[in-house]
Amino acid sequence: MTTAFAAKTDFDEIELVHKSKHFTKMLQTVEILHRRFLDVITSELGRRDKALSAVQALILCHANERSMSLGQLQAIGQYEGTNLTYNVTKLAEGGYVKLSRPQWDKRSSLIELTEEGRQVAQVILCALDIHADSLAGIGISTQELMLLTRALKDINHLWSN
Repeated sequence: MTTAFAAKTDFDEIELVHKSKHFTKMLQTVEILHRRFLDVITSELGRRDKALSAVQALILCHANERSMSLGQLQAIGQYEGTNLTYNVTKLAEGGYVKLSRPQWDKRSSLIELTEEGRQVAQVILCALDIHADSLAGIGISTQELMLLTRALKDINHLWSN
């Protein structure tokens, strides 16, 4: 004999399995999307004969507005310490950034984009604007994009605590 409680419990288990599958699929999609995003950036760099990695170009984009410390870039959450140091060193060697020490903390390094670094950042940011504008053409509204962003931020917050 099946009771209402047993039927509800079965439904809850089925719902949990479906939620888990959707969650796993969403994570796989985010991974694939990240790789595609790096491919888009690499393609833009290749069109302009820039010998930079996609990660290095993204560092330029993040530091485009103002001087930033390596700690601030790391706090954005996208870069690991040794990887960040390596990439910033390569950017400095290539003439895309200038490194300096702030007066208030000689242990820290500030990066500031050179004119060439700003040009690369601008190329990538313009390409991203074009891609953002094309979202409407595939049926993704600004509201849907905002909901998706909020959901991903909430998951990030959940895992950060």
